[in-house]
Amino acid sequence: MPDDTNVLSIVTPLSENASMIPGPVKEMLARNSTFAQTYHAPPGLMQMASTMRASGAGVVVLSCSDPRLNPYQVLGLDQTLKATRVRNAGGRAFDAIRTLAVLQTIGNPGTIVVMHHTDCGMMHFHDAAIKKALTGIAPEEKQAIEGSAFGEIAGSIEESVKEDLALLKASPLIKSTTQLLGMRYDTETGVLTVVD
Repeated sequence: MPDDTNVLSIVTPLSENASMIPGPVKEMLARNSTFAQTYHAPPGLMQMASTMRASGAGVVVLSCSDPRLNPYQVLGLDQTLKATRVRNAGGRAFDAIRTLAVLQTIGNPGTIVVMHHTDCGMMHFHDAAIKKALTGIAPEEKQAIEGSAFGEIAGSIEESVKEDLALLKASPLIKSTTQLLGMRYDTETGVLTVVD
């Protein structure tokens, strides 16, 4: 929980804290200022959720948080497609089940898409290396770190997609009526293919 000083720094006008804000974040704030000038608020959550629950046509895309993978661009997402995104390191299902379960409660999406991509960081940074690094940061948490999984992708992208689909299918928190679909995104070509 942030202390009062940190909370105040968040709500204090940008000009008073400009020296404390990193350059990329300043740029984000400037772009938001431009965005806000022509912003039109979407429908309220309960109105939108009610419509989505009734139709069951919504889609949730689970994908990696890699900045090279922009689901809006890759999938052509806009306001006309009833889709939302869940992103984490590797786009791994075990890390997303809580969020997917909540989204089912709010909007009742009919489909969950698991989308993994080539050259993913989780293919290069395996659990053993991550555990070693985290133990260096927090040695007092070594036991908890050693007992955790961090989502390495040891085989092919297709295999990791199938693992996550199986995990979602087996989860009691994911509705059995939800359609589960796997996809592989190639970062070299931009091509998205369905994983059988």
